Parts: sequence; structure tokens; C-alpha cells
Amino acid sequence: MLLLINIRLVQLTLLLVLLAVPISGRSSIDRTGDRILGRWLFPTKGSSVDVFRIGDRYFARVAEVDHAGQKNYGLAKDKILISNLAFDGQNWSEGELIHPKTGTHLDVELTMSNPQALTVTIYKGIKFLHKRFIMTRAV
Repeated sequence: MLLLINIRLVQLTLLLVLLAVPISGRSSIDRTGDRILGRWLFPTKGSSVDVFRIGDRYFARVAEVDHAGQKNYGLAKDKILISNLAFDGQNWSEGELIHPKTGTHLDVELTMSNPQALTVTIYKGIKFLHKRFIMTRAV
């Protein structure tokens, strides 16, 4: 009887230990990367994207399109604009932006200077030649 109680106690202890260990394997870096999630406005404030996560990668889908965004950049609602961003603890990089009007594939990196501002850097292979703009969080 005492042996059965000890076995049950060991089983219960193991169960509690397993429940306490995170199953997902995600680190605190993964959770801080989620600061980017939500709706972001382009500098003209007429068009926006929704940033979302799949697994450990981040994506941006066009949410709202104004006339200028459609005419000048070829933005179309619900199209994926940015894909495969990885969070390295400070920046979201290794992503790709597909220019909606030309279909050109560009490298993209995002940096958050504050919770309401997201700096987007777009370049083709060499960061020296880049375009940079700031998106603001939609309220």
C-alpha cells in the first residue's frame, strides 16, 4: 500500500512538472515580436495593412485601400504585401515585399521605434540603396 502511494506521488509530481514546462517552445523573443501585430497606416493615412503571424513568421495583408494607393501603387484589398518576416529580438527581417503594381520582389525589414511607429525599409539585395517610410498604428 505504501509503495502504491509512493508511485502515485511520483506520477503526480511528473505530471505537474510536465504541465509547468511550456509545450510550444516559444521564447520571450517570440512574444515580444507580437508587438507588431495589428493594423498599420501608410504615411498618407488612406491605406493600411493588417500584420499577423503564422507560426514564427509575420505577414502583412492589405486591409484598406484609398484611391491614391490603388492608382500609384496598385494596392488591392486582402492581398499579401509582406511575407516571411522573422523577429530577431529587435527587428523583423528576412521578409519579402512583392510590389503590387510591378510584381517585383524586394527585401524588407521593419523596426519599431515606439509602439505607435513602424519604420519600413525596402531594398533590393543591398541595403545601401533603399526606400524607407514610417507607418503608424491605427487607433
